[in-house]
Amino acid sequence: MIEMTIDSIRVSLMNYQHVVILKEKESDRYLPIWIGPAEADAISIKLQNFDLARPMTHDLLKNAIFALESTSGTIVSKIVVNDLKDDTFYAQIIFETTDMPKPVNVKFLPEGNTRKGYDHGAVISLTWQGKEHKLKIANEWKESGDRFIEAVNDDGLMFELRFDKATEQWLLTKVKLDSRPSDAIALAVRVVDTKGDTLPIYVEETVLDKAGVILDRETGKPIPIDRSADKSGGKGKIDEQELKKLSAFYDFINTLNLDDIGKHKS
Repeated sequence: MIEMTIDSIRVSLMNYQHVVILKEKESDRYLPIWIGPAEADAISIKLQNFDLARPMTHDLLKNAIFALESTSGTIVSKIVVNDLKDDTFYAQIIFETTDMPKPVNVKFLPEGNTRKGYDHGAVISLTWQGKEHKLKIANEWKESGDRFIEAVNDDGLMFELRFDKATEQWLLTKVKLDSRPSDAIALAVRVVDTKGDTLPIYVEETVLDKAGVILDRETGKPIPIDRSADKSGGKGKIDEQELKKLSAFYDFINTLNLDDIGKHKS
């Protein structure tokens, strides 16, 4: 994951589509994400510190999260733009436990399962905060010798779990909410920690490989990038079919006036 900052909010003069421009914190690569006008306003209002008499939807979301954090033992820690498919960006709002990871009751559900054990595609039941969730394991991996799984329900609620060998229990490490990037970013600019910093924004490197742009400093136009190049042993390569699906996105980026990018904030 790569940390980003918000450079600006733009509007395409060709079709009046709103775009939020994210910039890599440590380099000059940018990520344009098209968003709705209401979400563009929600982000811009907070960036410009406009005072409103009544809370907007994302203010309500922030306040609801604050109220829930005090009883759930988790805090919202970051937002991540984690995928780009068929010209659509995807994001997650990440919650992490404030103390040690907590044991949760996990059961393997044999009905409907074609696999055995807690592996990819298996259906499980997880009980957390007194509520049972039926989930499907979407990812599994090992880290420092420990086994991790991510399991998601039909509403886009994802639980990250680690298996504790000593107690032979599954421990809850993170809760992830599926979100549109625009909503996640509008929340991120509103959540402030004890140091006064807003919620960090991250983007998966695979998303930047697909849609990140580097600009010509003189013209402000995107510099062509060979996106089919294999940069990481096969992981960074984008196949021809995927490039065709993203062609509308690249055409749209070329309509933006980006000659002053990085020089001011929206």
